[in-house]
Amino acid sequence: MTVSTRLSPTSADSRTAPAPAVTLWEGAAPDADRPSFPAYARELLAHAGIAFRTTAGRAELTPGGITLLTTSVTADEAGVLSAWVAGGGCLLVTGDLGQLARLAGVVPGEAVSTAQVTLRDCAFWSQVPGRALRAIGGRALAPVDGAEALATWADGSAAITVRHHGAGAVVTFGVDVLQSVVRIQQGYPVHADGAPAADGTAPIDDGVLKAEDGAALDLDADRQMPTGQPALAADFRHAYPPPSAVPMFDQPHADWWRSLLLQALWWAAQEGGSVVPWLGYWPAGVAAIAHMSHDSDGNKPEDGLAALAAFAEAEVAVTWCQVYPGGYGREIYEQITAAGHEHALHYNAMDDADLATWGWPQLRAQYAWAQAVTGREDIVSNKNHYTRWEGWDEFYTWCERLGIEIDQSRGPSKQGNVGFPFGTAHVSFPLAAPGAETGFRDVLNLPLHTQDLAWAGHVATRDVILDAVQAQHGVAHFLFHGPHLNGKPLTRAACIEVAAEARRRGMPWWTSERINTWERTRRGVRIEISRGGDDWLLSASTDVPVEGAAILLPTDVRVSGPAHSVAEVVRHGRAFAELAVDLPAGTSTWTLTR
Repeated sequence: MTVSTRLSPTSADSRTAPAPAVTLWEGAAPDADRPSFPAYARELLAHAGIAFRTTAGRAELTPGGITLLTTSVTADEAGVLSAWVAGGGCLLVTGDLGQLARLAGVVPGEAVSTAQVTLRDCAFWSQVPGRALRAIGGRALAPVDGAEALATWADGSAAITVRHHGAGAVVTFGVDVLQSVVRIQQGYPVHADGAPAADGTAPIDDGVLKAEDGAALDLDADRQMPTGQPALAADFRHAYPPPSAVPMFDQPHADWWRSLLLQALWWAAQEGGSVVPWLGYWPAGVAAIAHMSHDSDGNKPEDGLAALAAFAEAEVAVTWCQVYPGGYGREIYEQITAAGHEHALHYNAMDDADLATWGWPQLRAQYAWAQAVTGREDIVSNKNHYTRWEGWDEFYTWCERLGIEIDQSRGPSKQGNVGFPFGTAHVSFPLAAPGAETGFRDVLNLPLHTQDLAWAGHVATRDVILDAVQAQHGVAHFLFHGPHLNGKPLTRAACIEVAAEARRRGMPWWTSERINTWERTRRGVRIEISRGGDDWLLSASTDVPVEGAAILLPTDVRVSGPAHSVAEVVRHGRAFAELAVDLPAGTSTWTLTR
């Protein structure tokens, strides 16, 4: 088995490696006409730092372990899985049930293209959303033979079920959870304007192709007013600043689906007595972070100086996205560098200058321009001006060629799209288009949540965003523009206030470059666990030192070994023992005792 270390750094590639508790049962090559949604299981597990091995048939399954099934199986394979579950294994099914319907205790019903799903608040889940989630794809389920519904479609049919069988259990996602995560995060290919919101709050049909035009979430059904705000006026007109708060995407739907699949995995580990270590998304003791970016629209020196002053007062190092054409002049670029801000590209494809159109040659030329004016050779971050976008993953291929490693173009351009229009606060590697030479694009997606509080986004959205990001342990991204920091006192004040509020909540401010470095470094940590008599041996291997790594463990284990500290933390609503360690290059090993 060969697995990309970038996407699956903790997978067991050797028959002699300790067998992880989690097995990923994958299918054959994907359909060339649609994205390989089942393959996204690798990215989901890799981002959580969960060790797994893969199989595609009769390979040995870990007794008492967990198998994540993303494909259909034959009748013979269903028999193997049934015996394995009866012996104490836990099976998580996200693919076509087929031959497993009887084992799962469900009767599959009608296919669902897209609908909302309501999670049942019960002991199975450690954390559930406050209202329904958008699902993309799936099938209605009718529980039989002791199966229990854990979530329901809008028509009342079961969307997720659990059934005990012998000493084990089967959890069935009627929701196409992997397609839901990918579609919500990456949307659909952009070739035309999207449909605006019926209430006039999100007029995305503006003649400019942008990321929102391919969004999968429903502008009418998946938004709600910010907490504590009155209902939207019937005669609302989209204007700047907003005359009132407007409905927003208040829930990170993709993150919730990711969390629910992980919650099912941790439930299975608890049921079977397995130990499934995973890596904290951020350094030990940090539950979530914040990010501030700045777009240099207009390139007026007075706006640049105003932004520098505002960020100095806010005490935030920002990712400063430089836009072609023009420029501030050498002195201001030097001040940006001296203040500790990151120089990034703000690719312009708005048809307002000779190179400001969509295409690889234009991006390449603007990248060279940004290198020249800023004096920085290794620019690793980008955000597209006006969130311009075309196609699906083509832009990421251009970034790969240039050396851009993290992109933050997927976010709102209109007030009514503020919040989580792409359903996520987490960085992730995008799934590649059908027929691509690779499964994933080597460019991290860093989502954008709002622009210019008190101008392009109502201030009431701020805490809704921060609350949701903290609940999902991601990164809250606030964008500001120099002209608004310079000429609009309320926006400048909002910048200072959001910086202070995030710090008050314990959310440090990181640049895009720092986020990129951390995520890629932590994915190089390989965690393995094996039995050592009555105990477990936990090992963490890395090629480069990692300071402040967080390894999350069940709360009922005692840890002994190299220098560490242990504290109880809550992640995704579940209590974990956080093993805080500074990992040297090489392998470190601890003993876990129950």
